[in-house]
Amino acid sequence: MEVGGDLQSLLEAIKSSEVLEDRIGLINRLESSFEYSADDLRPVLDSLNVSWDDSGCSGLSHCMLHKSILQVALKCSYIETTGCLGQFLALGAKASSWCRKHIVCSIESVDDSEDVQQEEHSKILPEIILMALNISIKILPSAAKCVTVDMVHNIGDFISELLSLMESSIVDNDKKIHGAALDITKAAPVFLDETTKLCRAYSEATKVDNCTMSITDEDATVKHNKQGLASDVIRITSSTIQTMCRLGTYAASSGGSQVILLNVSWKGVVSLLQSGKGMIEGKVNVREIIVTLLSLSIESLRVAAETWCAPLLETLGATEARRAFLPIKFFLINAVRICSTYPSEAMIIYKNIINCAVVITSSSILFSKKPQLKAANETLVELLEPTLFVLLDTLMKSSDLTPESKCQLAHHFFENEEDKSPDLMGQANQREINLASLDCIFSMDSDVDHRNRALLPAELLVFLHFLNASSWLTEMVVITLSKKLQTLLNILTSEDIYSYVLGFQIPALNGADQSPAVVWQPVYTSIIQALKAFMISTVASSAAWNELEAFLLENIFHPHFLCLEIITELWCFFIRYAETETSINLVNQVSLLLKTVASPEDVLSPLSALRKVARSLCIILSYASSATVDQIYTCVLNGENSSKSSILHLALLMEGFPLDSLSDGTKELAMKKMFTSFAGYLESYSKNHRVINVPTCKLGVVGLPIHALASALQHSANRQWLPLCQLSVT
Repeated sequence: MEVGGDLQSLLEAIKSSEVLEDRIGLINRLESSFEYSADDLRPVLDSLNVSWDDSGCSGLSHCMLHKSILQVALKCSYIETTGCLGQFLALGAKASSWCRKHIVCSIESVDDSEDVQQEEHSKILPEIILMALNISIKILPSAAKCVTVDMVHNIGDFISELLSLMESSIVDNDKKIHGAALDITKAAPVFLDETTKLCRAYSEATKVDNCTMSITDEDATVKHNKQGLASDVIRITSSTIQTMCRLGTYAASSGGSQVILLNVSWKGVVSLLQSGKGMIEGKVNVREIIVTLLSLSIESLRVAAETWCAPLLETLGATEARRAFLPIKFFLINAVRICSTYPSEAMIIYKNIINCAVVITSSSILFSKKPQLKAANETLVELLEPTLFVLLDTLMKSSDLTPESKCQLAHHFFENEEDKSPDLMGQANQREINLASLDCIFSMDSDVDHRNRALLPAELLVFLHFLNASSWLTEMVVITLSKKLQTLLNILTSEDIYSYVLGFQIPALNGADQSPAVVWQPVYTSIIQALKAFMISTVASSAAWNELEAFLLENIFHPHFLCLEIITELWCFFIRYAETETSINLVNQVSLLLKTVASPEDVLSPLSALRKVARSLCIILSYASSATVDQIYTCVLNGENSSKSSILHLALLMEGFPLDSLSDGTKELAMKKMFTSFAGYLESYSKNHRVINVPTCKLGVVGLPIHALASALQHSANRQWLPLCQLSVT
């Protein structure tokens, strides 16, 4: 081992050497013969910087020179880096710039010769790049502690060169670098992680209010001019984010071979976006980053779906499905984190976010049609659906967004269907609506309208999520959603849609938040549950409730069987759980509607408007309290002895008015009245020599008391009224 003057002599010899091969030998001797102390590093690194040849590569010897230089520098970096940061940064920047030029020259002068020297030459470049990365990894922690304007500026140049080199050597590795530089891809995540830590440290320093800040740490002294420092930190952070985005996108398309790079790149992007909020918005396109993550999610799902939708010999297992969906969940989670940090930026691309939700939900619907993909569908719901809905909820929960912006998101649902009449949707377009095929889900076809229509079932399910979540949505959003309910019903009249609603079962998470289980349930059940949850939420807003009340009243005898079933179910739910006063007020409005369609000609026609409204009202009242039923009976059936009251009386009894739900006193009076009318009719019939005089029949309805009593007895399970009947007749 040589010491003291021998080192100085060797450094002088290296500096004065003009023959390339001699200089290489001297530097190799420097690397192998010495054990350096911290005091030796500065002259050694100065000598290495002087020895570096920035000119284009002249051959194997040129590369060997740079390899030897970096071997010595790497050895120095293991000793101490803080005192010689400037020299390390200068050498690292030179190495990175030169390697990038070498890569460009390599591809421009492709040589297929199998010369041994040429092959050896091509293998050295990856080694040089790897050493440059390893040196950087060693010095970045020290650089993070030295936050001065000059140092940060130099580090910015250094990192910029290294990021460009790493991107070229990894992304275009197969084209530009001989062989698969596996070690480079292993070192790159470590370098990116250290760069992320450095950028976060610098960002925190720039956020300090004082222009001069001292950190009570013997290893870290921070003195800077805030404005100059911020400019360089923004430059470093933005370039790091952009490079990691490109690397993360490349890693996502590598078929799973770059998992570590994928993980570090996107986590680094999210981390720097979070720490740089308020500084980097003008330099980084946050919206583009979110769109990239959404696109990666959709593309990964497309690849998996295309593979699985091909004829399968065996049922797909949950393990394979989970392996395919975990990267998608990773992309969605990172999108959620960015959206929560930059909600205003995310709101601008809300259509892309909704489209991503619709595409993933459409894939679930597609899987539902294939029994062999049951496990894939359940795994999708378990892994992706919660994160997908959190992504949507992030915008709705953000305090940075105005209520008007949130309403804009809610208004987007069924936007293309609102201008179409129910008849048009239910008839003219029946042949145009089909459950989306694989090609349609992921298609970029110009026929946008056809694709939108095919994705309606998925859009419907995503819309149901907001109905279920309405309890915490703002009042304006709830009102906007309530105005969408009529369009929802119109959509359900389309042949393929109502066939889907009635005939399909979908997986859904059910149970406690800690351990939810996937259960299968009909789409119809999901719709009913969501609408019921929405009904409960509207109670808190008078404006929203008014919209919902109008919706229920306007559709109480909807012409489509599915819509009528849904409306009736909602009415019954409301009557069952609403306060008595509230239910009476709303049912009274139905009673008024009933009075407007009352006519003697329609009372015996089962398909008349009178009987339809009466039928709906009877079904609703079957769930009402005795007080509500009493009130309706008193107002409608037991009012003045007018012709209209008698017609309403008969119509409701024929449709099964719930007499059993009346209170005891009202029930007794109601039955006595019917039996008395029946007895009076028989007496009149007997006095008239058993001849029915139609013109004198009450209201022109032949046998009205008979129809009334017969209907009451038919629909009542309470047989204790029979003695009343016998008493009244005798």
